[in-house]
Amino acid sequence: MPIPSIITTTSLKFLSGLSNNTDSIIPMAVKDTMSNCAIVHTYSKEGGKDDARERAIEEFGTGVVWLFGIPLIKKLMDKTIYPLLHLKSDFDVRVLEDEKRLSAIKESLADTKNKALTDEKELFLNLDNKNEVLKEFYNKDLYKGLFIGKFAIATGLSAIALSKLIKYKQKTTQKRIENEFKENIASRTLLNKDIKDFKLQNTVFETFLGKKDSKNLSFKGVKEIAEMFMFNDILNTSILDGVITGTRLKEGRKGEKKEILLKELFQILFIYGIAKPTQMLFEFIGKKANMPIELDPIVLFDKSLEENLSNSKDTIQSLMESDDVVSSIHNLDVKNPLIELLDKNGTIKTIKDKNNNITAISYKKALNSPHIKQTLGNLLSLENNIKNISKIKGFKLVSIFGNIALAAWAMGILQPKVNIFMRKILNNGDNRNPAIVKQENELYKQVNIADMIV
Repeated sequence: MPIPSIITTTSLKFLSGLSNNTDSIIPMAVKDTMSNCAIVHTYSKEGGKDDARERAIEEFGTGVVWLFGIPLIKKLMDKTIYPLLHLKSDFDVRVLEDEKRLSAIKESLADTKNKALTDEKELFLNLDNKNEVLKEFYNKDLYKGLFIGKFAIATGLSAIALSKLIKYKQKTTQKRIENEFKENIASRTLLNKDIKDFKLQNTVFETFLGKKDSKNLSFKGVKEIAEMFMFNDILNTSILDGVITGTRLKEGRKGEKKEILLKELFQILFIYGIAKPTQMLFEFIGKKANMPIELDPIVLFDKSLEENLSNSKDTIQSLMESDDVVSSIHNLDVKNPLIELLDKNGTIKTIKDKNNNITAISYKKALNSPHIKQTLGNLLSLENNIKNISKIKGFKLVSIFGNIALAAWAMGILQPKVNIFMRKILNNGDNRNPAIVKQENELYKQVNIADMIV
């Protein structure tokens, strides 16, 4: 079936990322952007101008740091530190953890004549080079240490930026309320003569923001955390999300911490907790309806899919029976149509020439045997139901956008409405942010006390 005209290469890549709730931050970015717009609109409509302004600064500001801070810092380190040490920033250090597999790779590369693997051959064969000049550059521990360090630095700097942003948001509101307060009481002689005597910054606003200067968040046990999360972009970002939650609660003003907690619970639940189970639910429904949708959209919408599946069926069955599926895949002819399918699904990484033809299977990506066999099983399931390919494509799109829509609605519409409803219950029907209301009341309370003294 020809690919519909609206499905271009670029849109397929976007769909691929959007459908990946395990490794990609694209669905997270889309959910966050949509929900942020809805949150700002809701608070502007029902919470007041100060509330809306603060939400806009915090939601979009933290969103930028949250989604792009870590990747940007990692990219800068890749372009500076790694070249300085003559190391390859795209090298998957997990390959180094399996000594048996590492030895097999070195042996295979030592004998290969494939020019496409020249770069990888040099990399792997130099890993244990004991030459005094190269020892510090080609040390396995150095690779691991740099990768962990890159993760820790990127996360730490992003956390500092987030902390500063939240403080900036509160200071803008503080300044606006102070200026409005001064304008409102400027005509009163007592305050017009000596308004500074009230020492607003040292009394009311210290109560509002807290008397102690907040220190930047520090990370303890970064190495242990990094080893668990550094290979996955979503888990990588989840640590920063934890920092956001902690910072917001720490910097939150009296009267709004319950709202912050509820908002963060919604965020964590629908960005991390619900996304994968929702995807699995759609996949389960698809299986029951003979519409398997587990594979990447790039595979499902491939114009050569039916032909490639048909020509790969015997190879797939043979690989599923193999004791060492990783080695078996590396031994396949790169012209085998299965290699193209696995590459498009992201299961393996390949090296291509200038004409985009696959010339070799890369050794740099650490292949996961259970994951490979799961993908092979999904390919067989799809081949058995290829007559339903049009329905499969349609249901895949429904599953992707349904997952996004559910999360965006819950975080962007349901959550702020619940919080505003709570405000009404706790604050005698007042929709406004209780922390901002308290700040204003404190200022005018001091004016009334001054009048009484006079």
